[in-house]
Formats: sequence, C-alpha cells, structure tokens
Amino acid sequence: MTQDGIDTQDASGPTECSGEPKAFIIIVNWNGLQDTLECLTSLAGLQYPRWQAVVVDNGSDAGQVEAIQTSHPTVTLIRNQKNLGYTGGNNVAIHHAMAQGADYIWLLNNDTVVTPDSLSELVAAGEREPRVGLLSPVLYDYKEPHAIQFAGTVLDVTRGSATTHKSLEQPSTVAPGGSLALWGTALLVKRHVVTSVGYLNERYFAYHEDAEYCLRAAAAGFATRVEPTAVVFHKSARSLGSDNSPIKEYLMVRNWYLLWMTHLRGWRRCVYPGRYMAWVLGRALDSKRAGRGLVAAHSLDGAWDALRGHFGPWDQRGTMPGVLSRFLLNGLLSWHPYLWIKLLGGEFVHIWSEAVSRLFRRARRERPR
Repeated sequence: MTQDGIDTQDASGPTECSGEPKAFIIIVNWNGLQDTLECLTSLAGLQYPRWQAVVVDNGSDAGQVEAIQTSHPTVTLIRNQKNLGYTGGNNVAIHHAMAQGADYIWLLNNDTVVTPDSLSELVAAGEREPRVGLLSPVLYDYKEPHAIQFAGTVLDVTRGSATTHKSLEQPSTVAPGGSLALWGTALLVKRHVVTSVGYLNERYFAYHEDAEYCLRAAAAGFATRVEPTAVVFHKSARSLGSDNSPIKEYLMVRNWYLLWMTHLRGWRRCVYPGRYMAWVLGRALDSKRAGRGLVAAHSLDGAWDALRGHFGPWDQRGTMPGVLSRFLLNGLLSWHPYLWIKLLGGEFVHIWSEAVSRLFRRARRERPR
C-alpha cells in the first residue's frame, strides 16, 4: 500500500510472549544489501522472545527491497521513495513502532552483527534501571573481534568536545544531566523517551544526531548506559565510505557546529564559532598535508553551510566560494597555520605569554657580558 509517498509491505507482527516488553529492531538500508542480509540473519539467533524487525529502504537501487523480502519474509519492510538519511529513515520506522505499541526501539546499523544475548542483556538492564532511557551494547570491530570500537562517548559540555572510550574501564552510566553519549550504531530507546523527547532531528541527516538525542534525553531527566554484557560487532563506515570520504567529512564538520550551538549556553556559546573554525582549519590542514585535498575542501564546505545555518540532506550542500577557500587553504594555512588556529581557538593568553617569554629570552641572550 502507499501512504504519504511511502510504500510499505507488512509481514508477520511481533512474537507474542506475555510479560516481556515488546522490542522493535529498526534497520535502515541504502544500497547495502549484503550487509543488511547478514545483519538480519544474525537477528534470527536472538534469544530475546519478543521482537520484530523493521527494514527501512532509503530509495536503494532496484531489486534490493525484493531481495530482502525474499530472504527474510517475516520482517516489516518500509520503502521510502528517496534517501531520507539516517535520521529520516529511522524516524519513519520509529513512528511505525510507536503505533504498534513498542516498549523498546533498537536502532541498529545494517553493517552490524548481533550476538544471541545482546538484546536480552540490553532490555534486562533497561528494566533494572527505570531512570535509564537510552542504552548501547559495547561495539567490537567486525574484522578484529577483540578490539573495542565503542564503550561510550563522554561529551565535554563546557568546551564542546568529545572523547570516545574504547575500554570497559570507564563508567557505563551517567546520571541525568550528565554527558555520556551513545552511538546510533546500536541504540536502544525506551518508549517513554520518544514520548518525552521526540524523534531524531532531521536537520542532521546523518552523523552526530545520536549525541544530540542523548543530550536532549539527559535534559529531560533520562540517564544513558553502556551495557558491558551486551556485545555487537560493527563493520564501520559502510554507508558513506571510510574516514577519507568527502561527504562524511562534510556532514561531520557541519553537524558538529549544529550540535554545540544548540546545546552550549551563555559565554561558551558566544565564543564557540571561533573555536569551531579553529577545529575546522586544523582538520583541513591535516587533510591537505596528507594529500586529501577533496576532503579538506569538504571540511570548509561543511563549515560554510554550518555558519550559514544550512542543514539537511547532503545532496543539497553548499560550496564555500572559491576565493575564500583558496585564501584559507593556500593563504592563511600556508603562513604560520597554528598561530591562526590558536588565535581562533581563543588561546590568546597562551600566545601572549609565549611571545613575552621569547622576548625575555632573546633579551637575556643579547645582554652584554
């Protein structure tokens, strides 16, 4: 059937099992058929008794939806006519899951493989701790199964920065109002978080929307948790390519500004644009020196759109005027680049004290003996 431009195909509903919360597992597919099929195959081994898979196809090439339906006929398939991004694709399915009475919604990247007890451990942790609204498993590398990719990201809400932990030694829970952010790679969301906080912000399209959602949830009084007994394997960077992807760079740079200009307050918000441009120029400089000129240019394009308030789908991105980008890449960053980066970053005191110190050292060296 067709509704609001979205074609849907429904298969069997959730497995009924009285007493267990109803979990919906949402997977967004965008030309990632083989990854999606492997992810769905791994779901078949889940020990949790009451779940339903929902696959959202974001306008993939012909034949992908049919292949998914043929291989896994019990999933619910939602077909979008175009690529709505991570945020839009998931939001469509979240609406569906909420209408079907979901107690938990598991946002799961299609490039993941779950372990049999992963969902059981997450739901059990959620049921034990009512104040926790968002949960994540520990993410291990698909190719290096003993290497941890993610065990929580601590956001510094005073400076607008983040540190991702790759060790289980870090605290797994932060109280409401805290700064533990979870990746959207395998994010379990309780129903009352959606009713209280709402849906993913579609201005992001992809990247950093998960951190923003965690900050909104924390502001509403919900805690976040990384559950160390739950394990999911992640292939990483499959939809938009590796960390050298220009489009990924554009989205990450652009959305970082949106994240912190939304959530910083007072003086920190006023000075953040300068610190942000220092960070962007540092990234662009590193990419240029590594021979990734296109990535460096997309860093500047992301900042250009961010500062202009232009967000949404990546295919509607703007481009920094050539004169300005050449000035930044070939002019400013070719003459004392770290001086400008530090100045924009607000390190005036450090620069001033270093300059004065150098003057005194020179004066001592030149003093007649």
